[in-house]
Amino acid sequence: MLLIFVAMLFGIPNSSPWFGLVFVYLIAAGLFIVGSMLWTALRSQRAAAALRRTPPTRALQTREVRALEWFGQPERIAWRMPRGNAIDLAGAAQAAGRRPVVRTLRGPYRVMVRGQHHERHDFIGEVEVLMLPGADRYVRGENEADVLLCGKFAVVLALNGAWRIDQAPSLLR
Repeated sequence: MLLIFVAMLFGIPNSSPWFGLVFVYLIAAGLFIVGSMLWTALRSQRAAAALRRTPPTRALQTREVRALEWFGQPERIAWRMPRGNAIDLAGAAQAAGRRPVVRTLRGPYRVMVRGQHHERHDFIGEVEVLMLPGADRYVRGENEADVLLCGKFAVVLALNGAWRIDQAPSLLR
Protein backbone atom coordinates (compact mmCIF):
# COMPACT_ATOMS: atom_id res chain seq x y z
CA MET A 1 0.00 0.00 0.00
CA LEU A 2 2.84 2.34 0.84
CA LEU A 3 4.57 1.71 -2.49
CA ILE A 4 1.39 2.50 -4.41
CA PHE A 5 0.97 5.71 -2.44
CA VAL A 6 4.58 6.80 -3.08
CA ALA A 7 4.25 5.93 -6.78
CA MET A 8 1.05 7.97 -7.02
CA LEU A 9 2.53 10.87 -5.07
CA PHE A 10 5.61 11.20 -7.26
CA GLY A 11 4.09 9.83 -10.48
CA ILE A 12 1.11 12.17 -10.80
CA PRO A 13 2.03 15.84 -11.29
CA ASN A 14 0.52 18.15 -8.71
CA SER A 15 -1.04 20.29 -11.46
CA SER A 16 -2.97 17.29 -12.83
CA PRO A 17 -6.66 16.90 -12.07
CA TRP A 18 -5.81 13.29 -11.12
CA PHE A 19 -3.66 14.46 -8.18
CA GLY A 20 -6.75 14.37 -5.94
CA LEU A 21 -6.69 10.59 -6.39
CA VAL A 22 -3.59 10.51 -4.16
CA PHE A 23 -5.60 11.89 -1.25
CA VAL A 24 -8.57 9.62 -1.96
CA TYR A 25 -6.20 6.64 -1.86
CA LEU A 26 -4.64 7.88 1.38
CA ILE A 27 -8.05 8.26 3.04
CA ALA A 28 -9.21 4.84 1.80
CA ALA A 29 -6.03 3.15 3.04
CA GLY A 30 -6.37 4.85 6.44
CA LEU A 31 -10.00 3.74 6.74
CA PHE A 32 -9.01 0.19 5.81
CA ILE A 33 -6.28 0.06 8.46
CA VAL A 34 -8.51 1.51 11.20
CA GLY A 35 -11.36 -0.81 10.19
CA SER A 36 -9.09 -3.83 10.28
CA MET A 37 -7.83 -2.94 13.76
CA LEU A 38 -11.37 -2.39 15.05
CA TRP A 39 -12.61 -5.65 13.51
CA THR A 40 -9.78 -7.64 15.14
CA ALA A 41 -10.36 -6.02 18.53
CA LEU A 42 -14.12 -6.56 18.34
CA ARG A 43 -13.72 -10.21 17.33
CA SER A 44 -11.27 -10.79 20.19
CA GLN A 45 -13.63 -9.17 22.71
CA ARG A 46 -16.58 -11.23 21.46
CA ALA A 47 -14.59 -14.47 21.77
CA ALA A 48 -13.51 -13.58 25.31
CA ALA A 49 -17.09 -12.69 26.23
CA ALA A 50 -18.29 -16.05 24.87
CA LEU A 51 -15.64 -17.84 26.93
CA ARG A 52 -16.65 -15.82 30.00
CA ARG A 53 -20.23 -17.15 29.62
CA THR A 54 -19.07 -20.79 29.71
CA PRO A 55 -19.29 -22.51 33.08
CA PRO A 56 -16.06 -22.59 35.07
CA THR A 57 -14.23 -25.90 35.24
CA ARG A 58 -12.57 -25.41 38.63
CA ALA A 59 -11.05 -22.81 40.93
CA LEU A 60 -7.53 -21.51 40.37
CA GLN A 61 -5.17 -23.63 42.47
CA THR A 62 -2.42 -22.26 44.71
CA ARG A 63 0.31 -24.02 42.70
CA GLU A 64 -0.92 -22.19 39.60
CA VAL A 65 -0.93 -18.86 41.44
CA ARG A 66 2.68 -19.50 42.55
CA ALA A 67 3.66 -20.32 38.96
CA LEU A 68 2.00 -17.12 37.70
CA GLU A 69 3.93 -15.15 40.31
CA TRP A 70 7.18 -16.91 39.28
CA PHE A 71 6.64 -16.00 35.63
CA GLY A 72 5.62 -12.50 36.69
CA GLN A 73 8.99 -11.61 38.19
CA PRO A 74 10.90 -8.81 36.39
CA GLU A 75 13.83 -10.99 35.27
CA ARG A 76 11.44 -13.19 33.28
CA ILE A 77 9.89 -10.31 31.34
CA ALA A 78 11.00 -11.66 27.95
CA TRP A 79 8.85 -14.75 28.39
CA ARG A 80 5.62 -12.81 28.76
CA MET A 81 5.94 -10.20 26.03
CA PRO A 82 3.97 -11.62 23.09
CA ARG A 83 2.78 -8.21 21.92
CA GLY A 84 5.80 -6.11 22.73
CA ASN A 85 4.43 -5.06 26.11
CA ALA A 86 4.88 -6.97 29.34
CA ILE A 87 1.85 -8.66 30.82
CA ASP A 88 1.61 -8.50 34.61
CA LEU A 89 0.73 -12.12 35.41
CA ALA A 90 0.37 -11.65 39.15
CA GLY A 91 -1.88 -8.67 38.45
CA ALA A 92 -3.81 -10.74 35.92
CA ALA A 93 -4.52 -13.37 38.56
CA GLN A 94 -5.74 -10.64 40.92
CA ALA A 95 -7.79 -8.98 38.17
CA ALA A 96 -9.54 -12.28 37.49
CA GLY A 97 -11.49 -11.67 40.67
CA ARG A 98 -11.50 -12.58 44.32
CA ARG A 99 -12.09 -16.20 43.44
CA PRO A 100 -10.50 -16.72 40.03
CA VAL A 101 -11.84 -19.67 38.09
CA VAL A 102 -10.35 -21.79 35.36
CA ARG A 103 -12.29 -22.36 32.16
CA THR A 104 -11.79 -24.98 29.47
CA LEU A 105 -11.07 -23.73 25.97
CA ARG A 106 -11.25 -26.04 22.96
CA GLY A 107 -10.28 -25.41 19.37
CA PRO A 108 -7.51 -25.31 16.80
CA TYR A 109 -4.30 -23.39 17.46
CA ARG A 110 -3.20 -20.61 15.15
CA VAL A 111 -0.59 -17.87 15.21
CA MET A 112 -1.10 -14.45 13.71
CA VAL A 113 1.92 -12.22 13.10
CA ARG A 114 1.06 -8.60 12.42
CA GLY A 115 3.20 -6.48 10.21
CA GLN A 116 6.83 -7.20 9.80
CA HIS A 117 7.62 -6.40 13.41
CA HIS A 118 6.87 -9.96 14.51
CA GLU A 119 4.05 -8.91 16.80
CA ARG A 120 2.90 -12.43 17.59
CA HIS A 121 -0.64 -13.31 18.65
CA ASP A 122 -1.51 -16.89 19.65
CA PHE A 123 -5.10 -18.12 19.43
CA ILE A 124 -6.91 -21.25 20.52
CA GLY A 125 -10.23 -21.19 18.78
CA GLU A 126 -10.99 -17.48 18.49
CA VAL A 127 -9.63 -16.49 21.91
CA GLU A 128 -6.23 -14.85 22.13
CA VAL A 129 -4.03 -16.76 24.56
CA LEU A 130 -0.71 -16.17 26.28
CA MET A 131 1.39 -19.30 25.73
CA LEU A 132 4.15 -19.47 28.30
CA PRO A 133 7.43 -21.22 27.43
CA GLY A 134 7.18 -24.95 26.91
CA ALA A 135 3.46 -24.97 26.10
CA ASP A 136 4.06 -24.65 22.36
CA ARG A 137 5.68 -28.14 22.32
CA TYR A 138 2.33 -29.73 23.19
CA VAL A 139 0.13 -27.97 20.61
CA ARG A 140 -1.99 -30.25 18.41
CA GLY A 141 -4.53 -29.77 15.64
CA GLU A 142 -7.40 -29.74 18.14
CA ASN A 143 -6.48 -28.47 21.58
CA GLU A 144 -8.02 -28.51 25.01
CA ALA A 145 -6.61 -25.91 27.37
CA ASP A 146 -7.38 -24.84 30.91
CA VAL A 147 -7.17 -21.04 30.88
CA LEU A 148 -7.47 -18.10 33.22
CA LEU A 149 -9.43 -15.37 31.48
CA CYS A 150 -7.83 -11.94 32.00
CA GLY A 151 -9.78 -9.28 30.14
CA LYS A 152 -9.78 -10.06 26.43
CA PHE A 153 -6.98 -12.63 26.48
CA ALA A 154 -6.47 -15.87 28.40
CA VAL A 155 -3.39 -17.32 30.10
CA VAL A 156 -2.89 -21.02 29.34
CA LEU A 157 -2.55 -22.97 32.60
CA ALA A 158 -2.67 -26.52 31.16
CA LEU A 159 -2.59 -27.76 27.58
CA ASN A 160 -3.84 -31.10 26.24
CA GLY A 161 -3.20 -32.85 29.55
CA ALA A 162 0.55 -32.85 28.82
CA TRP A 163 1.77 -29.40 29.93
CA ARG A 164 0.97 -27.54 33.15
CA ILE A 165 2.09 -24.08 34.18
CA ASP A 166 3.40 -25.28 37.54
CA GLN A 167 5.80 -27.69 35.77
CA ALA A 168 7.14 -25.01 33.40
CA PRO A 169 9.56 -23.26 35.83
CA SER A 170 11.45 -26.52 36.46
CA LEU A 171 11.87 -26.99 32.70
CA LEU A 172 13.31 -23.50 32.25
CA ARG A 173 15.79 -23.22 35.13
